[in-house]
Amino acid sequence: MNELDPHSLQRVIEESELLLTCGPGGVGKTTTAAALGVAAAQAGRRTVVVTVDPARRLADALGLDDGAASDEPHRVDDIGSTAEGGELWALMLDAEKTFDRLVREQSGSRKQAETVLNNPVYQAISGSLSGAQEYMAIERLHQLHVSGEWDLVIVDTPPSRHAIDLLEAPDRLVGFLGHPVYRALTVGQRTFAKITDAATSMFLWAVKRLAGPQIVEDTLEFFRSLANIEGGLRHRAKQVSVLLRGEDTAFVVVTSPRAEAVGEAEHLLDAIADKKFPLGGLVVNLIHPLPEPLSDADERLLADLDPGPLADQVEWHRELSTLATAEREELVEVERLAGDAPVIELPLLPVDIHDVPGLVDLAERLT
Repeated sequence: MNELDPHSLQRVIEESELLLTCGPGGVGKTTTAAALGVAAAQAGRRTVVVTVDPARRLADALGLDDGAASDEPHRVDDIGSTAEGGELWALMLDAEKTFDRLVREQSGSRKQAETVLNNPVYQAISGSLSGAQEYMAIERLHQLHVSGEWDLVIVDTPPSRHAIDLLEAPDRLVGFLGHPVYRALTVGQRTFAKITDAATSMFLWAVKRLAGPQIVEDTLEFFRSLANIEGGLRHRAKQVSVLLRGEDTAFVVVTSPRAEAVGEAEHLLDAIADKKFPLGGLVVNLIHPLPEPLSDADERLLADLDPGPLADQVEWHRELSTLATAEREELVEVERLAGDAPVIELPLLPVDIHDVPGLVDLAERLT
């Protein structure tokens, strides 16, 4: 194998087994994840990309237009020439189905699993529980990784107002399972009656009056049935936490030059370094090209132009230069935080990428 450029994402694509793209919304993160998948497949790797709510046209291009079946991998064709064994597959994250799959895997029996899955409270929260989408993105990554079917699993993580939600999801699950309130709700009914004080009893009485006794009983039963798979959930969360820090895992942060996007990317890069997650690269999307500067002689020659097309072009050149320079000044700190990881700048393109040929072109720009 030829020596890989350490300042290129090609090394990350060819050497990683797990790759997570993360960053704020609206910066082309999903498209970047798909393009990295194209590049990996072209390099001869059997690759699956897990996307989160892609744009409709991009979903169609990836074969994810059938919502009922999009949770299972679909092969993406016409991605250009690939080395032997190279394939690209894609699926759309379904947090509820992933949660169901996790419950079945961690339950001691089918009956135990059905107790959880059929509980009305579980059915109401499994797809919308706070943090569920972030954790289930990681859980789906784990499921695909341990299946042994893929050389590389790429997850386009959910955009989040708090970018570190995804990184902390396994640790938060372990913390939840050890919380005193959870511990109280998962003990037997008699023990529960003994350990709850008057304030708790009054609280439950008030909830029963407001929501009805059945919702309280369903909630208590949900937490108690969850306790049956607690050991498995704890073990899986710890496995995932280790996996995210493994030498075969890489995080690629995607941002744009917008001040708010840069701020969130800086926050995320800090969290990645603080929690010792492996950073594979930084992609700066939607950046304006920096024009060639005018020479002093050109500036003098063009200083006193009469109004007209040439004067308009000169003014446009100056405005673009000012904007492009300001964007790069905005990026100084985020590029510093990237350290030795490759930093890839992708230009603002005249059209959105929404089909496979566009992804093939983007893959070439990325690598």
